[in-house]
Amino acid sequence: MLKSKALWTCLILMTTLLQSSVTVTHAEPMNGYFDQMEEGVIVGWGWEPNLPNTIVPVHVTVTNRETSQVVEEFFPGASLYREDLEANGIGNGRHGFRIRMDWDSLPDGVYQIEGQVDGKAFGNTQSYAKGEAALPEQSQEEEAAPAIVQGRSLGTFRTTGYCPCRRCSGNWGKRTSTGAIPRSSHTVAVDPRVIPYGTKLMINGTVYTAEDCGGGVKGKHIDIYYDTHSQAQQHGSRKTEVFLVP
Repeated sequence: MLKSKALWTCLILMTTLLQSSVTVTHAEPMNGYFDQMEEGVIVGWGWEPNLPNTIVPVHVTVTNRETSQVVEEFFPGASLYREDLEANGIGNGRHGFRIRMDWDSLPDGVYQIEGQVDGKAFGNTQSYAKGEAALPEQSQEEEAAPAIVQGRSLGTFRTTGYCPCRRCSGNWGKRTSTGAIPRSSHTVAVDPRVIPYGTKLMINGTVYTAEDCGGGVKGKHIDIYYDTHSQAQQHGSRKTEVFLVP
């Protein structure tokens, strides 16, 4: 959440580094997103951007990763009001949902949680580990990342989260220092003296692109873009190994 106060400096630095014009790309808005689970309750939001104030049903599946079997399906109406959604332009904010999941009825293992609105996938997935698979979160990240990454380690960075709200981004909102439209699970803010713009990075299994900078993003610090302030807050501050993607 440290991106907001020195973007003009970053723009000047970007111009010096790139010496070329920036083409603005536009991303399709997400139709849904899973937030961090709360004591086993699946939490998220879903909407239809073309009908921004309409309550829509979401389709949530829970799949056993080992067997690929869908063990549960849910079709809740996304109708719960959330102030953070309204503040970030997600319709009238009445697009949240909460699903109570009976994890005790399932055998030990790792489960993938996926969502759709009208056949369009959510912007992320969730996972739940039960029994012996339920390792501490930090250990999962540290052990899983090297196994799936094919690239050079850049070392351990501090990662934080930010969003387009005034608190995180000042008056910039949904604008980055390179001119790209930020997207969750894609955009990160970096110190361009450490990581050049356009660099692709693997962080905890997700590939991001360095498209932004910020006054508080210095040295080995990466700010990860989220669509809502609650998601950025949930990220907190973490120490994470970062990999360069060829």
